[in-house]
Amino acid sequence: MTIKEVTQYLETKFPLYLQEDFDNCGVQCGDVHQEISGAMVCFEMSEQVIDEAILHGCNLVISHHPLILRRGITKIVPTDRVGAMICKALAHNMVLYSMHTNIDSGVGGGNDAFAEKLGLQNVQVLEPHRGLYGKLVVFVPADHAERLKSALFAMGCGVSGSYDSCAYTQKGTGQFRPLDGAHPYLGETGMLEHVNEERVEMIYPAGLQRAVVKTVYDNHPYEEPAFDLLPLENVSRQTGLGRIGTLAEDMPSGKFLTFLKEKLGLTHFRYRGDTSGIVRKVAVCGGGGAGFIDLAITSGADAYVSGDFKYHDFFKSDAGILLVDIGHYEGEFFIKNIIFNLLKEKFTTFATLMSKREKLDINYF
Repeated sequence: MTIKEVTQYLETKFPLYLQEDFDNCGVQCGDVHQEISGAMVCFEMSEQVIDEAILHGCNLVISHHPLILRRGITKIVPTDRVGAMICKALAHNMVLYSMHTNIDSGVGGGNDAFAEKLGLQNVQVLEPHRGLYGKLVVFVPADHAERLKSALFAMGCGVSGSYDSCAYTQKGTGQFRPLDGAHPYLGETGMLEHVNEERVEMIYPAGLQRAVVKTVYDNHPYEEPAFDLLPLENVSRQTGLGRIGTLAEDMPSGKFLTFLKEKLGLTHFRYRGDTSGIVRKVAVCGGGGAGFIDLAITSGADAYVSGDFKYHDFFKSDAGILLVDIGHYEGEFFIKNIIFNLLKEKFTTFATLMSKREKLDINYF
C-alpha cells in the first residue's frame, strides 16, 4: 500500500477544500507514491517525533499543526527548526503530512469532539463555511447522461451533507449546426441538428472546479460540451469553525468552571465574566478562537471557551458572557486521537503508532 492511498482515505473524511485560506493542510514534504512502512501520529511536528518515527520504522508522520503555512518559510536549511525537520525527514525518505483546519472544521473533527467532551446538545456550527460549493449545469445527450453523472459522482460532485449521488435532471431538446472544421459527434456540416438531451445539475466543492471541468470534457461525447459553472453562497450547516450548543442541564457559572476543568483535564485557565450567572448555552472553538468572541455573543452564548485571548479581548465579557481561555493546545490536543483511530480502524497492513515523546514545552513559573 502506498502512502498516497492512506492520505487519500484521510482526505475523504476531512477534504483539503475545508481548510482556511491561510492554511497548508496535506503533504508538507516527501514522496507519497512510496510504499508505507508505518505511520506515526502527533499533535506537533518536532525532531523528537521524527526520531521516534525513524526508530519504529514509520515513513509517514501525521500531525495536526502544519510545518509550513501559505505564507511560510522561504528557504529550507538544516540550521532552523522547520528546515532541520524537513531535511531529516527527506534524508530518511519520510512523508510529513498535516491535518489542520480541515479537521477542525469537518464533520466528526476537532470542534465536534470539543462539543462532545462537554456533552453539548443541539450542536450547530458557530462560523459556518460560506461559498464552499459551486453548481454545475451541463447539457448532455440522454444516452450519455448516466455515464457523465457517474464520472462526476466518482470525483466528488453531488455530495450534500449525509447524502451522495445528488443531482437534478430535466429532459429537453438541444440544437446546433456544425460549421466547417467541426468534427461533430452527431449531425452533418452545415445542417441544423436536434438532439434529445438532459439538463443535469449538481453541486461540487469549489476547490475541485478544475477537475470538474476536465471530467466533463473527458466523459461528454460532444466536441464542445455546453455547461455552466455557478458560484453558490449557501451556508454549510455541518462544516466550519467552532460549535455552539446547550448543556445537558443549566448550571451556575462557578460550577460550570469546575465542570470545564474536570471534563478537559485542565490544571489552570483564564476567565472573565459574571460568575453569579447561569450557563446554559456554550460556544467552543479549538485552538485560537479569539476572533469569534463577538460571534459567540451575538449567537446568544452564556459562555465561550477557546484559546489565545489577548488582554483586551476579555473586556468583551461586559456584554454578559463568560469568557474562558483554556489555551491553544488544551482545546485541540485530542485531535490526534481522531486521526489515530481513523487509521487503526481502516488499515491493518501497517503499524499505526501514537507519539510518546511529544509533550507541551510550555511551563508556568
